[in-house]
Amino acid sequence: MAAHDNKKKRISPKSIFLAIKSDDEFRQLTQGSIMPHSGNYWGGALLSAGSNSSSGPTAIQPVPGKTVSGQSKGHLNLRKSKTIKGTVSSRKGRKTHQQAPQNQVQAGAQATWTSISHRTALPPAMDDEPLPGTVETLSQRTLVSGVQLSVLKADITSVEADCYVNPTSSSVAFAGQVGNRMLAVGGALLHGTIAGELYQHMVIPPCGAVTSPAAGLLAQHIIHCNSPSWTETDSIQKLQQTVTNCLDEVTRLKLTSVAMPSIGSGGNRFPKHTAAQTILRGISTYYKNKPPTDFHVKRIIFVLYDKQSVNVFRTELARLIE
Repeated sequence: MAAHDNKKKRISPKSIFLAIKSDDEFRQLTQGSIMPHSGNYWGGALLSAGSNSSSGPTAIQPVPGKTVSGQSKGHLNLRKSKTIKGTVSSRKGRKTHQQAPQNQVQAGAQATWTSISHRTALPPAMDDEPLPGTVETLSQRTLVSGVQLSVLKADITSVEADCYVNPTSSSVAFAGQVGNRMLAVGGALLHGTIAGELYQHMVIPPCGAVTSPAAGLLAQHIIHCNSPSWTETDSIQKLQQTVTNCLDEVTRLKLTSVAMPSIGSGGNRFPKHTAAQTILRGISTYYKNKPPTDFHVKRIIFVLYDKQSVNVFRTELARLIE
């Protein structure tokens, strides 16, 4: 009906948006939702059908503080030099409401905004960064040895596992991206654990791995590994040896689960595909050559935070030949 009233031959997302907003039951059901490509902000930017039009429409008003670009994904869609308008169709008739005057919101300019309604509008989260506390399992595979490999898009400190792997250098430190996150969550408890003389003077050999307590985290242990740089000679073999030494620590401690990032693909500049292939091959080879009675691990979790790394590990996990 909305498409017909607006003389449109094709039903667009905006037509569906307007039709839903004109129906009391649909509007209540979809309250708080966002319809992509509809060209409207869902959180009360249009008057509901049957509402008191004398009070005027709910407008998007500039407010000092937070800045949202003119094309904020899924929330606000501004077109060049045009006032945003919306038409609401109902069974009792049609009502047209102007959403925001042109002197309030203009294209190309950055608008600071809020809604008159009591709802709080937040800018969308970035696609490449998971929200803290969220865990999303994207792929799983069980090796011949019985060890399950999982690919997760998550913050590593949100994952429950017996131990975390922290890629570092020759010292027990939390200098990398993963280590910084662990230290931020573990806080004073974790910092106090490694501040002692034992860990301050500990030297991790090249490709080596040592274990420390994971105070303040969901895990019990942290395995710190001295991973190689991509520019080193025989860097691929060294990365596989690093993985092997980490797994030796897991076996020694009789752990059943371990969460690890993409070792080497951060500050050490390994290509993501190369790092994923090397890590997966190292794990497969390690457990294929060991009898099941020699290890206790049941699950290895690859915890990744960006879309590219997730896609690479999912692809390489599917391609892995044992």
